[in-house]
Amino acid sequence: MGTRLENHPPPWGKGDPEPVSFGTWLRRQREVRGVELRDIAERTKISLRYLEAMEEDRFDVLPAPVFAKGFLREYARHVGLSPDEVVNHFLAAHEPPPGEPEPMPEESAAARNWMQVVLLALAGLLLLGLVALLGYWAERRRERTVAEQPPSIAAPLTPATTAPPPPAERQAAPLELTLDFVEDCWVEMVIDDRRRLAELRVQGESLQVQAQQSIQLVKLGNARGVQAQLNGKPVRLWGPDEIVVSNVTIDLETARRLAGPSSPAPAR
Repeated sequence: MGTRLENHPPPWGKGDPEPVSFGTWLRRQREVRGVELRDIAERTKISLRYLEAMEEDRFDVLPAPVFAKGFLREYARHVGLSPDEVVNHFLAAHEPPPGEPEPMPEESAAARNWMQVVLLALAGLLLLGLVALLGYWAERRRERTVAEQPPSIAAPLTPATTAPPPPAERQAAPLELTLDFVEDCWVEMVIDDRRRLAELRVQGESLQVQAQQSIQLVKLGNARGVQAQLNGKPVRLWGPDEIVVSNVTIDLETARRLAGPSSPAPAR
């Protein structure tokens, strides 16, 4: 709907019997001069639809408010009006009353609402992506931590029904084997065919076991890193070049033979 001044005639409508809208005043100025609207469209390259909208006070149809001033200047030049005067009349007609905010075009409000929806959707997608990334990172970190953990060492396999011998019996045992570890070594042995020991010993440790009948060295994983003593005397139970030693039996007969002048390796 065009802008009208009810109490005082607008500056563009002086001489008219009643106030007219700005668009109506434009159309009358063109008709008085005998200029066809189509001729203006062809010369200015302004769409005929936009020219008709300006004469009908439908400036919201224009692509943007800034185009209105440019279109009006071209319109005024081809009709024979002052471009500056026409633009000033337009601004006076569409200037909101003091203290009243300028109404927002419906298309601009719709565009702003649409942009808000798009921004909210993008923010939601970004949040979901961040949550997924954090979950993936936590899972990878957990898998890497599990993979870096060293394998657990089996505890000595000792039957629950077998109690350790009392101190007096241990001191009086006829077989006492001491292993000093100068390097890390895996040890498996069976004592008196009853107690079984399987564990990893590290450099600097010592292992002392006592037996009444026999000690079976099931396996030494790094024999070159182990020094042996039997009943307090250094003994050689395996060859100097052997790395992995298996099934070495130490019994009372072995102790007697090793206590003699020579110390041959025990039979396996």
